[in-house]
Amino acid sequence: MITLYTAVGRFEQRSDGHGNKYPVIIINQQEYQVTIPEMLCWTCLSWHIADMYQIRLLYEYKTKVIDDFIYGFNAAYVERLEQRGLIVSGKGGTANEARYNLLKSLFVIPVTSSFFMKTTAFLKFVLKDHAPLHKAKAVFRKERLCPGEKRILDLAKQTMLTVSELIMCVEIDVFDLPSEDSVMDALYDDEDTTNVTIAEDAAWCKQQRAVLNIVSTLYLRRLIIFGRI
Repeated sequence: MITLYTAVGRFEQRSDGHGNKYPVIIINQQEYQVTIPEMLCWTCLSWHIADMYQIRLLYEYKTKVIDDFIYGFNAAYVERLEQRGLIVSGKGGTANEARYNLLKSLFVIPVTSSFFMKTTAFLKFVLKDHAPLHKAKAVFRKERLCPGEKRILDLAKQTMLTVSELIMCVEIDVFDLPSEDSVMDALYDDEDTTNVTIAEDAAWCKQQRAVLNIVSTLYLRRLIIFGRI
């Protein structure tokens, strides 16, 4: 049995008013505080999909560059994060089955960067990190998307959709979902259809693997994050 993990939500830094900064994870506008080793485990899974062994390798790689770091990897950090809903897992007999079970109920949230944020990153690369100008310019370079990637992003920008709902949209050739009502009309067109049955049906769709590949690629390219209810 294969078990895969990934992170949910986004990272932000907070200050206690005395100059001390601490990390929080934001999910549905709710803040979750975490310990330093838990934060490291979460960052190992942010924009990554990995099994426990790979999480350990990523964790050990990150901690090598931190002087006097005393927290070795412990699977209990991952288990606590999962219990709090800050990471999720999916199991399956194959990698694709585990990946589908991991992602099927997660919402796809496009990442948007403001002009101010891009300008700040550009100046940091050039003035602080002394990065070559051509590399710094990559901050402003527009991502090139294939038609399938563009379609998934366009749908996700219109309204909140889970991965299984996106699979069904592609399967039945839906392009336009500007509101929750249009989602209900297109996908939930009878009393028996629920988010559970959508996830069950999407698992057998012809487009399942293709959409999973697109969603995974967008995630690894840091163009989306995952959310949950």
